[in-house]
Amino acid sequence: MSNIGNIVAEIISSKVRVKILKLLVEKESLNISAIVRGTRLNYRIVKENLDYLVKRNVVYELVLGRIRVYRLNYANPVARAIRDLFTS
Repeated sequence: MSNIGNIVAEIISSKVRVKILKLLVEKESLNISAIVRGTRLNYRIVKENLDYLVKRNVVYELVLGRIRVYRLNYANPVARAIRDLFTS
């Protein structure tokens, strides 16, 4: 398996991350409150997993004043592979 494939497998090994990523692929950009509502998960769990995805450079956080908006980082080939996985 390729290096990208290994990273994708690691990232989608969590059901929580899969829910978050599917929602971001579908809606393109969301704040954390919208992600919590859309996934029906606990705020803390969503925040921890978003931090993980930001650290892995799959999702980026755009700070607009007090609001933080999350988007997939399509400059990263792993994020593009994840999008392709969910849209195929």
